Amino acid sequence: PEPSPADLGARVYNIRNYGAKGDGKTIDTAALQAAIDACNKDGGGIVLVPAGTFVIGTTELKSNVTLYIAPDGTLLGSADGKQYHAVDAIPLSGDTTLRDGNWALLFAVKQKNIRVEGPGTINGQGAQFRSPQRGVMAPSGLRGPQRPYFVLLYQCEDVTMRNLSLIDCAFHCIRPVESKRLHMENIYIHSRVNSNNDGFHFISCEYATVSNCVVLCGDDACAMFGSCRNFTITNCFFSTRWSVFRFGGGHAGNIAVSNCVLSVVDGCPFKFQGDPGSLFENMSF
Repeated sequence: PEPSPADLGARVYNIRNYGAKGDGKTIDTAALQAAIDACNKDGGGIVLVPAGTFVIGTTELKSNVTLYIAPDGTLLGSADGKQYHAVDAIPLSGDTTLRDGNWALLFAVKQKNIRVEGPGTINGQGAQFRSPQRGVMAPSGLRGPQRPYFVLLYQCEDVTMRNLSLIDCAFHCIRPVESKRLHMENIYIHSRVNSNNDGFHFISCEYATVSNCVVLCGDDACAMFGSCRNFTITNCFFSTRWSVFRFGGGHAGNIAVSNCVLSVVDGCPFKFQGDPGSLFENMSF
């Protein structure tokens, strides 16, 4: 039926209605983006990823949109590097670790009120972005700083991610940069298929919560680089081949970590990189 103006801002936008196939082969990026654009234009609502495996490349998240991945729904990052591109609006200098890169599967720039919810799955096929040996290109055609993060946020506000499974990312799983009011809840991360497989990688963010998460990763499990302030991290399980809580650069403080289990940590549970001018204060573990 034709939608009524009465439900503006509260509609459900099923990506199959925008041409998505969900067959695990067809590239469904355009359909997913069209649904997000329509939802944002109408004042917000829910973009539904139903049951199926939807292969996508770089896709932009927008204000007032909830991306809901159904229980048997999967967003599968394409193994073809041509399906990705750099997000030029996100700089590669000016803050700690920005030089790592600005490629992503899902990204948002200066947007507000974004939700990414499960209980579905995002799978990045991260092994396809790993070179089999030095000097040889990865199968995807992308490697190093061109590998896509799962979610890259730049100067966004009011972002919630919850009830998700994030599997085999090519790079960092969740990378918020200079963003505020971030809430990460009940997220399962299993990402140990490539180098620099960080779980959470915050950069100069404020007012963030991480709770009830399980992170099994290959690099920093919960990095807080730059001037990260006013964080609470609780009721989480972390296991990593490197460090769990990692700090470096900027003025970080007002951080409380409680009731977390750190098990099978091959590197350092806590790592502070004291650059000239760094300040770490008011932290409780």
